[in-house]
Amino acid sequence: MFNLFNLFPTEIQQEKAPLSESSKQLLSKQVFTTNQPNTIVQDFETFIEFLQLHKVEVSANQNAIAPKYLADINERLSHPTKIDFQRPSQKSYPYIHGLYLLLRSSAIAQVQLDKKKNILRIDPQILQLWQELNDTEKYFNLLATWIFYAHEGIMDNASRSLNDWWYIFNFWNNLPAKGLNFTSSKDEDWLRQLRLHNVALLYLFGFIEVKDAEPLAGKGWRITEAKPLPFGTALMHLLHATDWQRGMFLEYEEELEEERLLGVDVVVQQSTPTEILQEEFQALDLFPEWEKNLQLPEAESKDGVFIFKVSLKTAWRKIAIPSNLTLYDFSSAILKAFNFDNDHLHQFTYKDRQGCKQRITHPYSQDPPSTDEVLIRDWQIGIGDRITYVFDFGDWWEFNVVLESIEEPDPKFKKAKVVDKKGKASEQYPDYDEE
Repeated sequence: MFNLFNLFPTEIQQEKAPLSESSKQLLSKQVFTTNQPNTIVQDFETFIEFLQLHKVEVSANQNAIAPKYLADINERLSHPTKIDFQRPSQKSYPYIHGLYLLLRSSAIAQVQLDKKKNILRIDPQILQLWQELNDTEKYFNLLATWIFYAHEGIMDNASRSLNDWWYIFNFWNNLPAKGLNFTSSKDEDWLRQLRLHNVALLYLFGFIEVKDAEPLAGKGWRITEAKPLPFGTALMHLLHATDWQRGMFLEYEEELEEERLLGVDVVVQQSTPTEILQEEFQALDLFPEWEKNLQLPEAESKDGVFIFKVSLKTAWRKIAIPSNLTLYDFSSAILKAFNFDNDHLHQFTYKDRQGCKQRITHPYSQDPPSTDEVLIRDWQIGIGDRITYVFDFGDWWEFNVVLESIEEPDPKFKKAKVVDKKGKASEQYPDYDEE
């Protein structure tokens, strides 16, 4: 049988170990409220409330929260971060940064364009589904979101080669029962590898106790001690005793298609990662109050005429295309608008509503989904979303694409056309000998 664990280095693979009776008893007696075993649910909902009350701007590229809101959010949290930066950024506040990643990867908070500004807004439909969960369900849905989805690749395309939880497990396995005192450069290396927002989340979820001190001049959050708590130790034991890791491999199903075609026995799970975590925990008769999960509703198709602004270097074209055409049609329209021959492969990359990077490729690439299969109306993007279109993987022509608006359907509008333009298009095959 194909070994899914070959996808990761052996030194960080986690061996299953039986759950001790003492850990099971501790976990079974744990009461979950908005502030037990710690304040993760309380602070998550405090953040939601702030976004409902304020039109919070975020940056165009990374969608980071604008600095002018950070101090206010920080003071509302149960554990404000003490820093001494003159120009703090979102990452300067590890609690804010960790909660932000949970909000984005849960899809409760999404970035939308509002009068040329990117705003971090709460999705009311998904929020309602969240509010229908009990406190136990909220805790474990947030835990599953952190384990399977929340990573800094949401903010940029240079995501880590491994899910953060492999680093967290590595940190935990080297965390002594008496804790760590971060007074030496060796101990500080652990913080750099783990990243401070993960330390903050370990604390908010009740895994560890954290002590901090006043920041040094011009410095950030100053952790002096991190110590494992009994609940955190028991929950880590539970994770070691289960096959929760199989939820990690759902994203690799397409990569395993070749193995299936060769007749290799590959088991593909039908459950979501969150459901897998729930199944594994409840197989040990734990957390019966955890019944429901935050299920994202199916995204609706959008009919109409889509207006895209497509830029290449200093030139741009605005292309209008009816929603019943495909992304392959859109690709052809882009190439025609910039006087390129349609003689190479292409791909579109974009972020879905959970902030995960997605890719739709040329039909010949044999990497589904392909651009001739996806209609514009079914493309899960929103107004203001930034998309990268790459044409010719050798010369790597990279176009920046932004969905500017969706106009009302027009039955007379049958094909894509350029409605505005600026700048001279680059030559696809410049005569280098004459330069």
